[in-house]
Amino acid sequence: MNKQVIFIIIAILAGIGLVGVFALQLIRPDATATLINFLFQLLMLLGGFGGLAAMQAQQNKEIETIKTNTNGTLSRKDEEIAALRATLAEHAPQALVETDTAAIPITRAQLRQERESD
Repeated sequence: MNKQVIFIIIAILAGIGLVGVFALQLIRPDATATLINFLFQLLMLLGGFGGLAAMQAQQNKEIETIKTNTNGTLSRKDEEIAALRATLAEHAPQALVETDTAAIPITRAQLRQERESD
C-alpha cells in the first residue's frame, strides 16, 4: 500500500474524530473522555499499521533491487563456474583434488605445535 494513501486515511480519521469530539463536547460532555480514549487507540493502531506498511514497502524495494542486480537467479554464474571447472579439469586435474581440512592446523598455537613436533 502506498505511504501517502495511509497518511491520508489516518489524517481523515483524525479530522473526523476531532470534529466528533467537539460535537460530543457540546451534546454530551460526560462521554467525551470515552470517545477521546477510543480515538487515541484507533489512531495508534493505524499509525502502527502505517509504519509496518512503510517498512514492508522499503523491504520490497530492496528485494527488487537484489533481483535486478542478480537477474533474478544466479544460473549464469553457476554455468560460468561449471565451464571453468571443466577447463581446469582438462588442463590441471590435480587442482580439483579436495584436501582434508581437518588435518590443517587452524590456530597459531596448533601450527607452532606442528612445527615443534617436526
